[in-house]
Amino acid sequence: MNGHGSHSGFLVAFAVFLFSIGWETRAQDTVAGSALGLTRTQEIPLRTGWNAVYLEVEPEDSDPAVVFRGLPVDKVATYFGSKDSVQFVTDPGIDLFRNLGWAVWYAEDRPDAFLTSLSAIYGRRAYLVHAKVDHQWQVTGTPLREETEWRADQFNFVGFPLVSPGAPSFAEFFAGATGIRTDRIYRLVNGSWQKLALPASTPMRSGEAFWIFCDAPSTYRGPLVVETRSRKGLILSDGGTDSLVLRNVTDNPLPVTVEHLTPLALPVPLSIEVKVVGDPSAPVQTGSESMPAGVWSESFTLAAGGSLALPFHARNTEMTAPFQSSLLEISTGLGTLAWVPVFATRSDLQEGD
Repeated sequence: MNGHGSHSGFLVAFAVFLFSIGWETRAQDTVAGSALGLTRTQEIPLRTGWNAVYLEVEPEDSDPAVVFRGLPVDKVATYFGSKDSVQFVTDPGIDLFRNLGWAVWYAEDRPDAFLTSLSAIYGRRAYLVHAKVDHQWQVTGTPLREETEWRADQFNFVGFPLVSPGAPSFAEFFAGATGIRTDRIYRLVNGSWQKLALPASTPMRSGEAFWIFCDAPSTYRGPLVVETRSRKGLILSDGGTDSLVLRNVTDNPLPVTVEHLTPLALPVPLSIEVKVVGDPSAPVQTGSESMPAGVWSESFTLAAGGSLALPFHARNTEMTAPFQSSLLEISTGLGTLAWVPVFATRSDLQEGD
């Protein structure tokens, strides 16, 4: 433990860990999450014909042939076009291969399989999925933080993580958005795109993608904005602190629940730093509230337009491995969801201790 070899071994492992959570690519996001067991399974009902699907998780293997292996799915398309491309498709049954900006995967047993142009299935994207029969698609992968990339002055093919049942109406979800037109939403119904007539009373659906027009630059992610310093999640090195910031962008109070999930046998023992006031000799003191080592949840209400920073740190003395990880699930009273991975390190331990 105190020898040079032990420290150098830890430094090498720690460097690999930092590389896995710090590299700014989707592939490294998946490697970091799946290697540490931070995965969840998304279930999406597929009906015979075309389905507009929003994939929340990053599959462990992005190869479409692997993602859809053994499933009655023969065509999948997604849009990768530029801002100048026309991306609104009125009929998903047309030859997508001929439409600028679309990438398409065809199953290997199809005669047009050689036309395949979609080589990877990524999370946090909208897809058109063609199913040969009704079935339930279960896909396991790494949860990703929501980062919708809106394109102004055109329709956007999008979706969002939502609870099921209990999702908000389209009007409720987009109430805090600017530049996004809830009067120009198209949903896939029985294989054709239909304009949404009543966004105020029509509920959204978990796992569903839709077209919506954006007429100005926007970074809107939903009623609750979830932010961390790193796009990978909370990174707690040797007991250091990292903050989870929650912002209510609606005009109404918003109930929020933060739940600590433990997909692995060695979750992160977390504490939340709190400010204590009232002592005349020390007007403001920093304290710490220790959360249970396993599953726990905290519920509170954010005021309209309000924000809350939750500074977390790992209780290193309770860690029994050099790397431990957990997952935070953040839900709202409106029915929205978000996930934040938590990574913690303890440098005085090494692999095998």
